[in-house]
Amino acid sequence: MLYLKKINLEDVEEEYKAIKSIPAQENGFENKYHNVTKEEFVNEVIPKLLKNSEGLDLPDGYVPDTYFFLWDDNKIVGLFKIRHYLNDFLRKGAGHIGYGILPEYRGKGYAKQGLLLAIEKCKEIIKEDEIYLSVHKNNPASLRVQLGCGAFIVGETDEEYLTRIKLKDNSITFGFRDLRRNDWKRITKKEVIVEDEKNEFFEGKVCYLDMQLVESPLSVDSPTGKVTIADNNYKNLIFAPKGENWWLTVMFDDQDNLIESYFDITRTNDFSNPENPYFVDMKLDVCISNGYEPTIMDEEELKEVYEHGLITKEDFENAYNIANKIIRTYNSHKEDYYEFIYNLYNKYRNKELGNIKSK
Repeated sequence: MLYLKKINLEDVEEEYKAIKSIPAQENGFENKYHNVTKEEFVNEVIPKLLKNSEGLDLPDGYVPDTYFFLWDDNKIVGLFKIRHYLNDFLRKGAGHIGYGILPEYRGKGYAKQGLLLAIEKCKEIIKEDEIYLSVHKNNPASLRVQLGCGAFIVGETDEEYLTRIKLKDNSITFGFRDLRRNDWKRITKKEVIVEDEKNEFFEGKVCYLDMQLVESPLSVDSPTGKVTIADNNYKNLIFAPKGENWWLTVMFDDQDNLIESYFDITRTNDFSNPENPYFVDMKLDVCISNGYEPTIMDEEELKEVYEHGLITKEDFENAYNIANKIIRTYNSHKEDYYEFIYNLYNKYRNKELGNIKSK
């Protein structure tokens, strides 16, 4: 069973091992006590933290916070710090919750499960109606965790995204996708080629993805009805543009037939890792089924996030402006578009075949 338990003297052996295991500074999470001795941890750190959680003996500029260890049955797998309220400094940065998972337990879903438990604790502790958080841009795994728990991006600095989670309704989530599709667990074997591309319509990264083996086919709704977009030997050309708020996936079947072009309107395209950029979805999409006219999709989803205060009116209107610009540009340059797509697809397809022959 997974649960959060406040720091205490009863579990000091496991707590100390956990504190020593978590790095002193990593992706914005600060563990001030990484280098303390066990004697210091027992006699100084724990008493100090217990007092701080009650608002006692706080240094100037600090707010009460509580340390919770994340337990999985009888072992500690993570640490969550919950600040009881915010000052101006925290509101513009670290926010209410800081968390870290012990290195040996990462990649097992503990961060998301722990954050969901921390959200429930926040309902009992904090004074604000929203949980404020932040995440380093070069830590997409943590951003994906926050988005999966109902977070939405409200701003950014050079290094971080500032996010929030509404306490009363955090059931609406924003999508996240990386260029190499490492997030898509359906694919069990793949070939990936990533290169820079630039022409008059596009500048950024392009990924050629061959889904050589998938766990099961995937069929989705489209303007023309149900369509299969993932199966063994299906291919994608994925375009991650710089300085834009869209992301394009062009899908091909196992016979190299174009299925559809799918534009995601995005909240952000992040190139912190230039070899594997990622985007955060803005809900609205433009789908161009092969042989059909462009269709704007998921308008109700965009309306829902706007009505719940997860995006601004400007965000809402900008999403439509981008979608309509995509349609206008496509309609004005259809022949150029398909010539570019097929030339690029054939280039990467031939490169893949060459790679296979050389192995």
